[in-house]
Amino acid sequence: MKRRDPWLDHLPLVALAALTGLTCWMYSHVFAGEICGDDNTYHYAEAAYLADAFAHGDFDLWNPSANGGFPSGYYYQLLPAAIPGILGALFGHVLFWFQLVIFLSMVLVPASVYRGLRVMGAEPWPALGGAVAACFFLSGEKWGAGVEGTFHVGLYTQSVAMAAYALAIGYGYRWMANGRSAVAATGWGLFVGLSHPVAGVAAGLALAVMLPIALVEQEQRAVRRRYLWPLVRLVVLGVLYVAGSASAWLQVLVDYEAFGGFPHRVLGEDGPGFEGLQTWLRNGHFLDHERPEIPRILTALMVPSLVLSVFFFWLRRWRYLAALWLSAFAFAYIIAAGRSLKTADDLFPAVRVLGPLQFSLTMAIGAACVAGVVAGVRALEPVRPAWVAQLCQATLAFLVGLALICVVATAADHHRKAVKVADDYERIHRRELDPLLAAMRKAGPGRFQNRGATTAKAPGVENHWFIILPHVYAGRDQLVTYGAAGLQSSTNFVYLWSTPNPIRSAWIYDAPLVLTNHERGPGIGGTLLASTEHFELRELPSPGLVSPAQVVGALPPGTRKQLRAAVLRWQATDQPMHHQLLAWPGSGGAGPPPDGDVVEVKRGRSQLTFRVDVRATTTYLVREGWHPRWVATVDGEPARIRRVTPDMMALDLEPGEHTVVLRFERPLWQWLLWLGVPLAMLTGWLVERLLRRRLDGATPGRSAAAAPA
Repeated sequence: MKRRDPWLDHLPLVALAALTGLTCWMYSHVFAGEICGDDNTYHYAEAAYLADAFAHGDFDLWNPSANGGFPSGYYYQLLPAAIPGILGALFGHVLFWFQLVIFLSMVLVPASVYRGLRVMGAEPWPALGGAVAACFFLSGEKWGAGVEGTFHVGLYTQSVAMAAYALAIGYGYRWMANGRSAVAATGWGLFVGLSHPVAGVAAGLALAVMLPIALVEQEQRAVRRRYLWPLVRLVVLGVLYVAGSASAWLQVLVDYEAFGGFPHRVLGEDGPGFEGLQTWLRNGHFLDHERPEIPRILTALMVPSLVLSVFFFWLRRWRYLAALWLSAFAFAYIIAAGRSLKTADDLFPAVRVLGPLQFSLTMAIGAACVAGVVAGVRALEPVRPAWVAQLCQATLAFLVGLALICVVATAADHHRKAVKVADDYERIHRRELDPLLAAMRKAGPGRFQNRGATTAKAPGVENHWFIILPHVYAGRDQLVTYGAAGLQSSTNFVYLWSTPNPIRSAWIYDAPLVLTNHERGPGIGGTLLASTEHFELRELPSPGLVSPAQVVGALPPGTRKQLRAAVLRWQATDQPMHHQLLAWPGSGGAGPPPDGDVVEVKRGRSQLTFRVDVRATTTYLVREGWHPRWVATVDGEPARIRRVTPDMMALDLEPGEHTVVLRFERPLWQWLLWLGVPLAMLTGWLVERLLRRRLDGATPGRSAAAAPA
């Protein structure tokens, strides 16, 4: 298309700004309250915990909020929670900063996709088309990106990662194909991986399958063995990814015994299988909502855009489109084969690459369709008379413009309505939680548990706001949560998945407070502490966080799965109700009956302190999650920590009065691993300079000054 007006050069950026403004309107409701999405509330609680810890100089970060306690960010996903946590520590108002991060993760997608496509080689208008499609796709599957994953499941860390995903693959592709932007490729790739590990793996996989396209994108093909350089650059980038993300995976390997893994898959997380994937494809499940009143525009454009991409590849133009399609095919296969990819700890739920698949598809569809119009307009320029060419050009532009407008018109309102906060749900009765929180603050120590699912007659308290917000606003730790990193970071979750009845849970896990509804409350029993129109707070008997106990035997040696099964069998017996424990292998054997008292227990940040009066040698059970980084002192002297059922700590104490201090200590080397990010980026810069000099030296008659910009 010939330039007739310089204004046209800037029009795509103007349209991008307008698109970003529209997304700001779509997602502005996130600032109205506590955001919908199960895991969102969990991540909000973790951000609030991190803000408090950072503000008080605690960088060991033992988080007691749920599942018997776990180390915050010890394995991965620390970055998205730390951003609002640090801002909350500096300025207060953690909820606002958490809302802002979610807001930005959505409204920055158009700019991210536009820039990602531009650095891959897209012209401005096709890049804008890809941005529109990536911003407004609809999905009927909760594990994907966009509004469904963000506000239905609460995939907060995935949303943060996907906001930069296009930049990671865009700069990564440019590095492979042209030997440029190694620093940006490394930095954005690490940002994605440190926000969500599956997204990071997906970005690396996407670049790997794009390698064949990068091989044919070479300049100066006359240089001998030139085609090997994209492979070299891919290997270099992979090494930088692995080294720079050591803070996310090295700790897992070193302390894998305390890694909870994914002992149970959530419904639908095993993926659709090959037949189900075809059904998803036919029904628009990837890109267009299955509701009949919403037209399946992007799904209808999928095949034409694929044909266009192949055609352009044959013409040796806009080959980045073929690269995006290759990554989409790879992700689709992984999702289809997901049911056969499960491991013992289920570390890679394959359906989680649905977000990267959606981004690859929408970027390719939007860019290919607009690129087709651009190519058609240019091809029509020689047609005479001129008015025929102009009419045909206007028709093409109108058709693609109409398609993009339809995508926006059908999706914008749906996206805006998908943003919900707690007050938007009448049956939640969020306002009734406040007086119950006040009662929790006055109650005795111990965790709390939620009982009473929603029925036709009574509202339930087993929603994520009632489960998590008491930790944020009342400092009351939850018995069990089913979402986010706390599952993998807690060794007790596998036993809490099959949570015992309220009375047994209160006794085994020190969870005396029960939040329930009036329909179920009388059957639970205990002491009624507070009551509202629909809910009540009760207190059950509990031995406390620390109590005398007896180790009556040891778990039989076995695999991780066998040991967990043995603990579940113990949990179902009467032994837990009589302070009778089993030691984990390597934690000693049976001991004498208890004979001692607990005088005082204090919980600090990443620390527990208790005083006891021991009359005869006694084992004291500490109902806090076991981890190898806990250290103990008795009267200032180092002491051995035993690992006992379900997966908690215990100490053997001799007669006398003792003060015991348990502290979770995160080694300095674990924090120093974060230096791997800037060091990896620096290494990428040095490697880029080294390889460019090497290539310049290998090119006859070529100097460094003549290298491509």
